[in-house]
Amino acid sequence: MTGGESRDPDGPGAAVPPSLRAVRLALGLSSRAVAEQVGVTTACLLRWERRQRTPSPELVAALAGVLRLPVEQAAAFFAEGTEHPLMDDTMPGYALRALRKDRRVPPRSIAEALRVTVQTVYNWERGGSRLPVRLLEPLARCLGMGIEELVKALRAARRDTRTVVRLRGELASLRDTAGFSQARVADLLGVSRTTLRRWERGEVVPPWQAIRLMATLYQAPLAVVAAAAKAGKPRFLDPENWLPGDLPEVLRVLRQWNGLTQAQVAEHCGTSTATVRGWERARQRPRPSQCHRLERLYRLPHDSLLRAYLAAAPTSDRVKRDAC
Repeated sequence: MTGGESRDPDGPGAAVPPSLRAVRLALGLSSRAVAEQVGVTTACLLRWERRQRTPSPELVAALAGVLRLPVEQAAAFFAEGTEHPLMDDTMPGYALRALRKDRRVPPRSIAEALRVTVQTVYNWERGGSRLPVRLLEPLARCLGMGIEELVKALRAARRDTRTVVRLRGELASLRDTAGFSQARVADLLGVSRTTLRRWERGEVVPPWQAIRLMATLYQAPLAVVAAAAKAGKPRFLDPENWLPGDLPEVLRVLRQWNGLTQAQVAEHCGTSTATVRGWERARQRPRPSQCHRLERLYRLPHDSLLRAYLAAAPTSDRVKRDAC
């Protein structure tokens, strides 16, 4: 089996690869190559391999495709639990800029000493990625200071430099936390990097469609992303604004605003994820009993969802509409 995975022939469930890293190396793939194909940063991929973070279902599927694993098998790896729950082999590098300036060490010298790119050094300084602990010793030598002194300076600067990250905007911080590059998100949203940069700087409020997509990508509640984008609240949160035919959009916005997945809504309503997906795509309509469960879930007035229902069209009208 690929990567030395094991399976109990008589037991249920998918085979769990002992290490995604082992599977990747067995295929002769570098962490950077896999990260680029999945559309995340190399640091994010390495955290997945150590089970320090769990990717979204969409990214699990993408990772499984690159590693030539069944999706269930890749998902089972993360379901096994956290490998290093208390260990973080990285540190914030916010203080690095001040340290190297005090010692008049240019970023290129640090990049050469640590065998990384100059852009990586800048990325540590702005908080886009974290400084690996394994590089502390050569970094301390490059800066002409002891390791303990360096670690103390890095840790002390963590709280004082959080405002530096805020200057980039909360949207950018959400993107960094999710492990996406600006170029990758811009490509997924179908906009230019300049447009995304303006959204992240707060110069322009992104449209709701883009905010919903970012909420999905960043695995964050719609309310959090909307607040970061300074977009206020969508009209679909207020039942008084609902019109006949708004039900699919209403259900989608309510779910995303509350930070719920389709699977969680399905479990609450006693139905399948596919059915909830059908509600949000106007392929199906929830039954009255399911509507009442949705109203309790979202703390809505009784029978308020009926306002957003579209009256059933005659068969001939439905055929014409489906043919369009």
